[in-house]
Amino acid sequence: ARHDKARALLLTEDPAQYASQAEKLAFWINAYNFLTIDLLVREGERESIKNLGSLFSSPWQKHEWRIGGESLTLDHIEHKIIRPMGEPRIHFAINCAAKSCPDLRGEAYRADRLEAQLSQQVALTLQNPGKGYEYDAKANKVRVSKILKWFSEDFKDGDVKGWLAQLRPDEIKAETKLSYLDYDWSLNKTEPGESK
Repeated sequence: ARHDKARALLLTEDPAQYASQAEKLAFWINAYNFLTIDLLVREGERESIKNLGSLFSSPWQKHEWRIGGESLTLDHIEHKIIRPMGEPRIHFAINCAAKSCPDLRGEAYRADRLEAQLSQQVALTLQNPGKGYEYDAKANKVRVSKILKWFSEDFKDGDVKGWLAQLRPDEIKAETKLSYLDYDWSLNKTEPGESK
């Protein structure tokens, strides 16, 4: 019932009311994350969001919600609304419900805290070996989330290593080898014995 109420509130929201970039970005990140969960709940999917696509369209293109008088897909929200705002850290904030996605925050994004929240999301992901960042000093090699490869143009105009070097200058040098971690599309769910 709480999910249905939150869904109804989101779908009656008018995104045009938000004036600042931080307000817009916080709204759309929250909308994307909520609608991803909404899609899984609505469809009863238990294994992978990729199962909700079809032969001709991905799950991010196939399913629509009406927000602000417009029918929108997750794909439209991500690529036509959020990414054009020019904030690469959104890739650490929006969540596709897969194990390899950056972790979903336990709180909503808020305009007045957005800068800190996004920075924290990046830091948390880069502290997560196997999911976000692995550094091998002996081999001078870094492996990072494949998200940075898929959306490389959002990170310093395609200079992923340069973008990461700003965050990890002691580890990433010009000669450091960069590669990408395998991506696990199975649903990010609590396993038996794990705390929520």
